[in-house]
Amino acid sequence: MRFRILLSILILFAGSAFSDPLEKGFKRLKIYDYFQAKANFEKAFRKRTAGAAYGLSLIYASPYNPFYNLDSARVYILIADSSLQQSTHKQLEGYLELGITATAISVQRDSVCYKAFKEAENRDDVESLEKYLADFHFCREVDQAIITRNTLAFNNARKKNTAEAYQQFISDYPDAAEKKEAAILLDERHFEETTANKGISGYETYLIKYPEGPFRQQAEKMIYQLATAGHTAGEYDRFIRKYPSSTFILEAWKELYRISMRDFNEQSYRKFIRDYPNYPFMEELSQDYYLMNSMLLPFRKNDHWGYMNEDGREIIKPVYEENMLFSEGLAAVKMKGKYGYINKSGKTVIDFLYDEAEPFKNKTAVVSSGEKYGLVNLSGDILIPLAFDDLADPADDICAAISDDLSGYISKNGRKLTEFVYEYAGDFHDGFAIVGVDEKFGIISVKGEVVVKLVYDQLIFAGNGLFRTRQAGKWGLITASGDIRLPLIYSAVSEFSEGKALAAKNGKCGYIDEAGNTVIPFAFSYTDNLLNTAMFHNGYALIRQKGRSVLIDSTGNKISLAGYEDVGMPADGLIPVRKNKKWGFATPAGKIKIPCKYQYAGPFENGFARVVFKGKAGMIDTAGVVIIPMVYEDVQAKPGFFIFKENGKYGLFNLKGKILLPAEYEKFLKLSEKIVETFNADSRSYFNLESEKVIFRDGQE
Repeated sequence: MRFRILLSILILFAGSAFSDPLEKGFKRLKIYDYFQAKANFEKAFRKRTAGAAYGLSLIYASPYNPFYNLDSARVYILIADSSLQQSTHKQLEGYLELGITATAISVQRDSVCYKAFKEAENRDDVESLEKYLADFHFCREVDQAIITRNTLAFNNARKKNTAEAYQQFISDYPDAAEKKEAAILLDERHFEETTANKGISGYETYLIKYPEGPFRQQAEKMIYQLATAGHTAGEYDRFIRKYPSSTFILEAWKELYRISMRDFNEQSYRKFIRDYPNYPFMEELSQDYYLMNSMLLPFRKNDHWGYMNEDGREIIKPVYEENMLFSEGLAAVKMKGKYGYINKSGKTVIDFLYDEAEPFKNKTAVVSSGEKYGLVNLSGDILIPLAFDDLADPADDICAAISDDLSGYISKNGRKLTEFVYEYAGDFHDGFAIVGVDEKFGIISVKGEVVVKLVYDQLIFAGNGLFRTRQAGKWGLITASGDIRLPLIYSAVSEFSEGKALAAKNGKCGYIDEAGNTVIPFAFSYTDNLLNTAMFHNGYALIRQKGRSVLIDSTGNKISLAGYEDVGMPADGLIPVRKNKKWGFATPAGKIKIPCKYQYAGPFENGFARVVFKGKAGMIDTAGVVIIPMVYEDVQAKPGFFIFKENGKYGLFNLKGKILLPAEYEKFLKLSEKIVETFNADSRSYFNLESEKVIFRDGQE
C-alpha cells in the first residue's frame, strides 16, 4: 500500500507531459505496466540516474510484478540516494516536479529495509538473517533482527521444554541474552527422572550407579553447582578437597582463584599463593592475574598480528600472519600458512596443523586440511575425522556434512548418522532436521530416521515441533511426525510471532495459534505484504487496510485513536501517530505527547526514537527532547551509543548526544561493553567507550 501511495504522489507531481523516458516510466508505472516502466527507467538511467534508479527500486520492491527482487531494490535505492546528492540544482528541480526527493528516497529505503528484514525472518534460518545483516547493514532493523531471532528461538525452546531444545538454543545462539536461563533449564531437564531429589546425594548416587553413563559430566556439573551455589571461596575449597577427580576440578580452582583475587591487589595475590601452594596453574598465575577478566583484541603491526587489552596495551606480541577473536578461552591464529589455537597467555594449545580453523562454539570447532573438514575439541582431539568436503557446526550434537556433492549427518562423536543421499540437509532444531531431494522435502529425527516422507514442495521450521508446509501451492502446518495441524488449504501462512501466525484464505486473513485454531477471525483484506508486516510485537500488530494501518491487540480488538490519519507500533508507552501528514507520538489514550511535526517517526526502542525532519534524521527521547539533531543522513540507536551518517560515512554519538567519533568511517562493530571496532577499507581501529579514546589505529604504532 505504501508503494501505491508513493505512486500517487509521483503522478500527482509529474505533470501532464511525459516527454522523456523517466516521465514515461512513471506514467506506465501508474497503470502497472511494469515491463514498459522498467524499460523506460533503464533507458533514462544514464542521464537521469537518481530518478531512474528510484523508479527501478519501486518496481523491484513491489511484490505485484515478475521483477520483484529486494536485493535489486536495495542496490537501486542506494544508487538513487547517492546520485541525488550529486545532482545539479537544475536536475533537482526536475526531480522535484516528479516528486523525487530525499524524503521519498528515504521512505523507499526504509520500506526496502523492512521488507527484506521480514523476508529474512520468514525464512527462519541463520543464513538469511546473516545475509540481511551483511547486505542491509545500514537499516535500523539490524538490532531487531538479532533480538527477534534470539527471543523466538528461546520461546520455542521453553515451549518444547526438552534438553535437546535448550542445548540447541545454547549451541546456535551463544551470545543471546537468554543463554544463562536456557543453561539452567537444560540442567534441570537432563536429570528429572534419574535425580528426583535434585540434591547432591542424588547426583552422587547417579555416578555410583552409572559410572559410564552418558550424563556423567552433567551429573558432576550439578554436584559442582550445588556444592558451590553460594560462589564463596570456602565452598570451592571444600569442593576441591572432596571431589579431586571431578571434571570440574580445574574450573573450581579457577573460580577459587578468581574469588580470592577479587580485589586484584598484590596482598591478595601473595595470600592466594601462600594458602594454595597446590594450585595447578601456578606457572600461569602471574599472567592470569592480569588476563583473567581482560578482553584481548587483535591488532596489526608490521604486517603481523598480535593481541592488546581494552586499554590498548600489548599482551601477545604481533607474530602471527592472521588471528581471530578469542572464543571459549582460545583463539585461532596462523603461522607459516597453518592455523592453530592459543590461549590468552599466548601458549599454543592446539598445534599449527590446519588450513582453516573456525572459532570454538560449545567446546568444538570446525577445522580443515587439504580441503577436507573435521571437528576438534578444546584439547585438540579430533572428534570427526577430516574427511568431508564441508562440515557445519554441531546442532543437537549432530553435524550436517557434504561428501561428493551430497549431504548427510555425522554425530559429534564421529558416528555416521545417515547415508550421504540428500541434496539439502538443514541443521537440527528440537530434535529434527529438514532434508531434500529433487526439490521435495521431508523430516528426519536425531536417529537418522525419515519421520516425514520427502513429498512437500517447501518446509520451514515454525518451532515447538511445527513446520510450515507448502504443497500444490497451498500452505498449512504439520507436526514433526507428519500429522496435519493446519490443513493445507491456505494461500499463505506466516511465521509465528508471540504464539500467533497470520493465515490467508479466499482473499481474507486472520490469525491462528499453534494448535491450528483461529484466534483472530479472518476479517481483514489480504495482500502479500501483510505476510511480512502484520506480525505481533509486544502484544500488538499493524494491519494495512484501505490505505491506513489498523492497530490490533493480541485478542484481535482494534485500538482506535480518533483524529489521526495513521498509526505505528506502540513502544515505551507511546504510539507513533500521523496528523495533517506529519508524525508525532500519542499516549495509548490518544493524547498527544510529542507534537506531530516530523516527516517520519519510528517506534521507540530503549527510550529513543528515530525521527526525520526536512529529509534529515535525528533522535529524540520519550519526552520529545532532541538527543541527536535532525541534520544527518541517517541515525541508528545501538546499545550504549548512536551511529550517525554524514556524507556517506559513519560516526558515533554517546547517549547524551556528544560526538565521540566524526563521520569518517565505513562501518562500526561493537565487540564488548567498552570497545567498538571501526572499519575503513582494509584498515581498522578500536575505540574505548569508557575512556572515549581511540586505543589503536591500524598502521600506526
